[in-house]
Amino acid sequence: MSASPRTYDQVRFHRGTRGFAAFLTALNGFVVLGATLFIVPTLPLEPLIATWAVILGTTLGIAHLVAIVGLARGRRWAASLVGYVATAGIALSVFGALVSATGLSIFGAERGTSVGFFIWMIATWAIAARFAFKPFSFTPQAHRVMAPVAKPIPDARPATGARKRTFARPVAAAA
Repeated sequence: MSASPRTYDQVRFHRGTRGFAAFLTALNGFVVLGATLFIVPTLPLEPLIATWAVILGTTLGIAHLVAIVGLARGRRWAASLVGYVATAGIALSVFGALVSATGLSIFGAERGTSVGFFIWMIATWAIAARFAFKPFSFTPQAHRVMAPVAKPIPDARPATGARKRTFARPVAAAA
């Protein structure tokens, strides 16, 4: 049995990091889909604006779900997609927090509850993006500089003569 030529694969050994990013992305995606499909239609908006808000919100929610699949499979594009949906989500959450702080009741909740919700969404998007980028932002093995652990010890065996062969196949007897 031979060892794998790749001793350390950065993407393969960060399954927990990608899994946590996928969990937070799923959580945010379900919130986006729920808000888009159930809250936006109840807001007092013009029909054209409400339609576009539902279309764009549903697209953003589906992009979250696509990013989850990409993270679970270890695809590099998934980290970028999580970054894009996190950027859009953070921008919308900042807007929502400012609107809630000025007194508009979006969810029918009190002002502090709405602002706290949007701040929580900003935090989860930022953490999801950080954990999505971590497995894919590394230096390849060829460019890493390894510091020596200790000084090499000189070989105590004589420089000439037969050395003991270790892990060698036994020589077959001549027939």
